Amino acid sequence: MSVSDEVAAARASEAARVGLILVGADLKIEYVNAAAETLLGRSRRRLCGASLVDSGPIAAAAAPMVRRALDEDREVFAHDIVVNDAHDAVGLRLAIDAAPDGVGVCVSVRASPEGVSAARGSAAATAAAGFGRMLSHELKNPLAGARGAAQLMVQSQDRETAELAALIIRELDRARRIADRWSQVGDIALGPLQPVNLHALVREAVESARVAGAPTVSWEEHFDPSLPDALADADLARQSVLNLLINAAEAVEGEGGLVSVTTRYRRARPGGPAPEARLEITVEDNGPGVPAELQDAIFNPFVTHKPAGEGLGLALVSRIADLHGGGVEFESRPGRTVFHLYLREVR
Repeated sequence: MSVSDEVAAARASEAARVGLILVGADLKIEYVNAAAETLLGRSRRRLCGASLVDSGPIAAAAAPMVRRALDEDREVFAHDIVVNDAHDAVGLRLAIDAAPDGVGVCVSVRASPEGVSAARGSAAATAAAGFGRMLSHELKNPLAGARGAAQLMVQSQDRETAELAALIIRELDRARRIADRWSQVGDIALGPLQPVNLHALVREAVESARVAGAPTVSWEEHFDPSLPDALADADLARQSVLNLLINAAEAVEGEGGLVSVTTRYRRARPGGPAPEARLEITVEDNGPGVPAELQDAIFNPFVTHKPAGEGLGLALVSRIADLHGGGVEFESRPGRTVFHLYLREVR
C-alpha cells in the first residue's frame, strides 16, 4: 500500500460512523477510530495497548467473538447484543463483527438492527404463540374430509388426475402432522432435526405452489446443487418455503406475474439476522410490494393486506425459522419483493 493509500484509509476509518477496533492476537488493542472512542467511552491513548477484556463492557462483549474469529480463522457476526451500563446507556443494543486479517482481528461495532426489514424473532414468536390449539381444532375435520375425497381420486384411470390426488394426499398428511403438534403443545414444536436436502425440499414446495397458484404465474428456479444438507425438521421447513411461495404467487396473479426461487450459500451480512445460518432460500416476485404501513409488522399474526387473507403465513414462517436457529427478512418496493429464509447446515 502506498503512502497516499495509507493516508486515505486512515481518513476513511476516522470518518466512519462505525466503531473500528484493531486487536492483536494477544487481544490487546492496537488501534481505535474516533467512533470507537465514543462508543467505548475512553480515549485512544488509554485504549491502545490495553486488553480488550478490560476496556469496558462493549469491548468485553466483543472479546469472545475475537477469540472465535482467531480460533476458527473466519468472520464472526452477531447482532442484537445488549450491553448494560455502557457509557451510561442502559440496554444499548449493538451489532458486533470480528474479521481476522492474518495478524489480528478487525472489530466493528454499531447500533443494531440495520439493513433490510427482519422478523423480530422473540416478538414475532411470542405473538404467534397460543394459536396452535385453536387452529388444530378447526383444521382436523376438513383435512380428514379432503383426504377421503383425494383417496377416491387416486383410483382414477386418468394418470394426471391420480398424480394430482397423490400430491394432495401428501400435502394433507403433512398438514395433519403439523396440526397434531399444535394440538399437543399449543404452539408449533420442532420434530427431530435431521439432514435435509434443500434442493429436494424446495423443489417439492415449488411443485405444490405451482399447482395451487394461478395459471398466469410464471416460475423460475435457480438452485445450487452443491449446497450441504440443512439441519431441519423437514415438514416445518417445507411449510415455511411453501408459505413464502404462495404469498409471492398471490401477489402476482395477473398477466406477467413472475416468482423466482433461489438456493445459495449465504455470506452473512454484518449485523444481519441469524449469522450462523448460512443456507439461504430467496423467494422473489415482481408484484406491487408490501405496503409501507405494514412492513414493520408483516411477521405478526393477523397482519395482511390481502382481502381474504388470515395473516398467519408469515408469522408461521418467522416462528419456524426462529425454532431452527435461523431467520427471515425481506426487502420490498413496487415491482420487486424478496424474502430471504436462512437455515443452518449440518456440521
